[in-house]
Amino acid sequence: MRGRKIKTRPIEEQINTSQREARSARASLKVFDGPLQQMIIIIVAIFFAEVIVTFFLANLPTLSIYKSALLDSLLLIIMTSPILYFIMLRPLRLHFNEFKRVEKTLRENENFLQTIVETVPECIKLVSSDGTLFTMNRAGLAMIEADSLEQVKGKSIYPLVNSGHREAFRRLTKEVFQGKTGILEFEVVGIKGGHLLLETHAVPLRNDNGEVVSLLGVTRSITERKRAEKALLESEEKFRSLVESTDDSIYLIDRNYKYLYINKKHATRMGFSEDEYVGRAYSEFHASEETKDFIGVVDKVFETGGSTQHEHKSSRDGRYFLLTLSPVKGADKRIVAVTVISKNITELKGMEEKLRTLSVTDELTGLYNRRGFFTLVEQMLKLSKRQKRGVFMLYADLDNLKGINDTFGHQDGDLALIDTANVLKATYRESDIIARIGGDEFVVVPVGSSGDHIERITARLQGNLVVFGAKSNRSYKLSISSGIAYYNPESPCSIDELIIQAEKLMYEQKRHKKKS
Repeated sequence: MRGRKIKTRPIEEQINTSQREARSARASLKVFDGPLQQMIIIIVAIFFAEVIVTFFLANLPTLSIYKSALLDSLLLIIMTSPILYFIMLRPLRLHFNEFKRVEKTLRENENFLQTIVETVPECIKLVSSDGTLFTMNRAGLAMIEADSLEQVKGKSIYPLVNSGHREAFRRLTKEVFQGKTGILEFEVVGIKGGHLLLETHAVPLRNDNGEVVSLLGVTRSITERKRAEKALLESEEKFRSLVESTDDSIYLIDRNYKYLYINKKHATRMGFSEDEYVGRAYSEFHASEETKDFIGVVDKVFETGGSTQHEHKSSRDGRYFLLTLSPVKGADKRIVAVTVISKNITELKGMEEKLRTLSVTDELTGLYNRRGFFTLVEQMLKLSKRQKRGVFMLYADLDNLKGINDTFGHQDGDLALIDTANVLKATYRESDIIARIGGDEFVVVPVGSSGDHIERITARLQGNLVVFGAKSNRSYKLSISSGIAYYNPESPCSIDELIIQAEKLMYEQKRHKKKS
């Protein structure tokens, strides 16, 4: 069976209520105290005395001649007795019954109050103006480590109060005897040396004349609460230290997308103090497109209750940030806010871009490699097919690379490849895809959209080779053989098929050079 916890205030009210009822009961017991009550008692006594005396006299031999008169007087007294009963005796009997009822009620109230006092977990005590203990319940005795009430009754409780709080306890006692109430937190040192942190509610207890006769104190232990508060404070300090020392921006957003908290890092980055920032909307400091994206992600957290990440490029300074958004739940387990941890990933994005570039770029020549070429050309051919516009692809091969390597060394062979790349870049547009897809194999696409145009471009390539040879002081002659294939969107083919077509034409030109 679950016990009902009785709060401090109802206990104080119950004690004061019982005190008032006790005063009322004592007032009811004063039925025999006033002059009127004393007169009634005298009349009743005289009545019974007259009856006894008259009856006695009527039976004396010397007064027998008066017997008839005395008996008549006795009869008169008896006849008037009912009147006297209803006038005097019956009210007295009713008052006596009321007295017994009040006495029973008072006894029941006292028992009830005593049960409450002895069973509540709080200490209930009565203290005199000089700190002498009148009485204390079992919970209070346990707090001061007393084995019985007799051990501490009649003694000052001040020595049990920690010296650092003793003066404050004295002041509280003085104020209570001046008719005030008060609350005090203090430490008590038990008889056996134990320490407890307590909180006492002290009120004046008055007598029938309204004079304060004792301090009524209701005291509870707050040791566990203080320990929990200390642990919470330490935890908050650790959390705040962590949040403020991190290089990431951390902030809280409510359901209206307003800032509830920001750390110093984020405030510094945005150029605002905390007072200027908290309570203001996200949209006040970000572009509309950024705000729209951010709201969408925050709404997702509120709807799903799960964490999510969002990559964001700031329009303020062009830096990249990775936002990690997590829900913050209240006591009722409902999401009340969203925590945002914003990590600067600008450097990481730069590294990713470099890696991506390296993954599609030929390290020696700086042109696209085979992987980059196939990735870009695949998209180009899809666009060509959709727009129904054909494109030409040039397949070029550096002549006699093996001979250069064997005769002059691989370093000169690498220079020949670099020279070929530079000639191709000088011949074709910056928007064209120029790639080295093999040891001495190069591809350019698109190189034109009509046959006449292609012939001019091919002639331009050979002309640039002549110019380069005239200016170059290399030990070898740079020569390139090429073939051009056409991608027809009406009868499309794969990239590999297109390369094979151009390669065949390139080898035909190479064989023609050898014959001539």
